[in-house]
Amino acid sequence: MGECRLKYALTVTGGLAAIALAAPGIVVLGYVALIVPGLILTAAPTAFVYLAGAAVIRRLSPTKSPTAFLPAALCVALVLGWAAMQPGRLRAITAYESQLLPDVQAGAPLEIDGHVRIEMPHRRGEPECDYLCLALLDCPGVRSTTLVSSNRDNRFEEPCVAGYALEPAEADREPGLFPTGPGRLVREHPTLVRKHAGRNFFTAMKAVEADWAVRLSDTERLRTAEPVSAEAADWVIRFEDRSNDPTARVRRVTISDATGAIRFRRSYVETAAPARVFYLGFDVQWGAGMISNASFRVGRERLSLGDRSLRLEPALLAALRLPMPRQDAGAIDLLRQQVQQAMDDPDATPVRIDMARRYLGLFLFDANERDHLLIAQIVSDHRVRDLEEQLTNVYSERHTPVTMRDAFAKRIVMDHSSPSLRRWLAERLASLPVGAFAEPTATHLAIWETPAIYTEAAPFIARVADLGPARAVPVLEAALETALRVPSWSGRRRLVEGVRSGFARLGPGGAPAAAWIQELFLRRPSPILNNAGDADDWRFALARMGVAIDDLPFFPNQSEHDADQIRRRIADRLRRHEQFDPEEGDR
Repeated sequence: MGECRLKYALTVTGGLAAIALAAPGIVVLGYVALIVPGLILTAAPTAFVYLAGAAVIRRLSPTKSPTAFLPAALCVALVLGWAAMQPGRLRAITAYESQLLPDVQAGAPLEIDGHVRIEMPHRRGEPECDYLCLALLDCPGVRSTTLVSSNRDNRFEEPCVAGYALEPAEADREPGLFPTGPGRLVREHPTLVRKHAGRNFFTAMKAVEADWAVRLSDTERLRTAEPVSAEAADWVIRFEDRSNDPTARVRRVTISDATGAIRFRRSYVETAAPARVFYLGFDVQWGAGMISNASFRVGRERLSLGDRSLRLEPALLAALRLPMPRQDAGAIDLLRQQVQQAMDDPDATPVRIDMARRYLGLFLFDANERDHLLIAQIVSDHRVRDLEEQLTNVYSERHTPVTMRDAFAKRIVMDHSSPSLRRWLAERLASLPVGAFAEPTATHLAIWETPAIYTEAAPFIARVADLGPARAVPVLEAALETALRVPSWSGRRRLVEGVRSGFARLGPGGAPAAAWIQELFLRRPSPILNNAGDADDWRFALARMGVAIDDLPFFPNQSEHDADQIRRRIADRLRRHEQFDPEEGDR
């Protein structure tokens, strides 16, 4: 190949390499289009590197040297590409081989007892007793489990350690701890996964949680225990999970007994060692079924040993002989019956009352009519505390039954209800059908009349509109005055939005307050809005209150063209509202 041809090849491959490296997405399009363009763009960076290397070698070689000829120069470039990769490749292979350990299979499922230590360095933060901890504690003869995880802030600092034990309840009237997600055993244990594949999968998960809720309120309590060191433990279970390293991954679970003998071990080890010869590979990463990233990197060779699909906790569960909790719907029915009895008993102990929270924790937006009355009774009972985490997964905003009308209101006025729970409850009450609060209880009226409560339950202030204009307008005006006394927009935003929705619901009945709202709207800065969206929502509310479209407020700096567009937008919104939600507010 002559000098001109080499320059031409360098120009072409250099241009293609620049395109591929600068915009890897074009390479992807090349594969999608005709495959061949993608292959050419993928090879271009490597071809350019070797051609450029050969050109440099030719330039530095004496005229009569063999390397002055292009084929020999290319061979030298390839040899240099091979040599450059060897140090890194040898280091990677050495590190990979140091991680290779033979699998150890038990002849029969292992029966563990005594003190069990579970080391999980891949987890961060204070360890909690989860389904795995609980399953091990349920084994006959197991006295305690010690969980070890990495420090949340720095995994090189002292690890986090916690001990747990199952103890007889005896005369203990106080509730103990409750494990995190005991029903997950059905999702992780290979035998249970096969047994409950299909429609009864979630029923089985709920049944396991219900079974433990009954047990831990009856004959047993889960308590903290003194952690046990690795040297003093009868069994040590260790997980290694370094799956986030893109070049070297290790997943391993090991069980050793008190003598240190390995009784069970399964591993998957993988490394991405530098390739034998230098090249630039094209790497595509996928996420959510789509290409999330594409880039070029130095070529690598994947080395691995073991089952790539290995999941550590299922592998451990399959190696142990574990007692199985109830997995039938009868466990759920039993919990429901005991919760009902506790709610009906004014002298029920705290541990029996605590079952109500466990019952609520079974739901994931799937409560049916059979459950509504008991859920309402639980929410209404002031003895049941700290139920926010469980309750917020029971009903979605648009599917809250009217049965909750009084119960949610009673929970809002309880002194121990948090601001976030009050807001959540108020949002659900605000979504109930039109007229649901036309005949309010004393509790509903107390919420609307108490600024300290309705400030935290702001969405519910809108439903005072169900009482009609004569009673609703004074309440909404008072609530808006309360909001205006809050200095920050973030502090008053939700209450302002609740009042606005209430006026929109009232429609023409809110007309007496229209002039005051327009005056607040036009103040600079306005205390009732923070952006253009808020302004449009207030214009819509004013239009619902009877203000003509042409009389809606606009700011002095808005052009007539912008004002006309906004008027048309509000008019369209009014038409849609009257067509689909003639009784609703501005939701």
